Amino acid sequence: MSLDDLRRRYPGAVTYRFGDGPKLCAELIALVRAGKKRATCSSEAEIAAGQDAPVVGRCDIAVDFHDVPQLVTRTLDLVPVRFCDMTEEMALMEGEDDSLAGWRAGHERYYRRKGIFAPDMKLIWERFEVVEDLGEASV
Repeated sequence: MSLDDLRRRYPGAVTYRFGDGPKLCAELIALVRAGKKRATCSSEAEIAAGQDAPVVGRCDIAVDFHDVPQLVTRTLDLVPVRFCDMTEEMALMEGEDDSLAGWRAGHERYYRRKGIFAPDMKLIWERFEVVEDLGEASV
């Protein structure tokens, strides 16, 4: 299904990518498909720089690094939290790690690659559900 078709089906949807490279993006999409990843977070710095902010109730389209639609997700909850205040429960819902320490280490590396890491940086933690899986055949 094309992005145009999906935008007609889900008015107001924005596109987004998990991660900052093709390999990480594919790994995170696989975690969502496996039901292990049901949350993510964005930094307020990324949003201030132009990344679309999540909106509770809105359906959005996750694309891979070739801009091929992979999933449609709906935002269920948003929680503002500083990096240093992330809880283990919230971190584990992101599905990438098996401990808060692992989440912190991985996310610190990610935000350092982006040049925006600070221990007290502001994040928006987002819990979502999968509305439509567009199939691994499109990967």
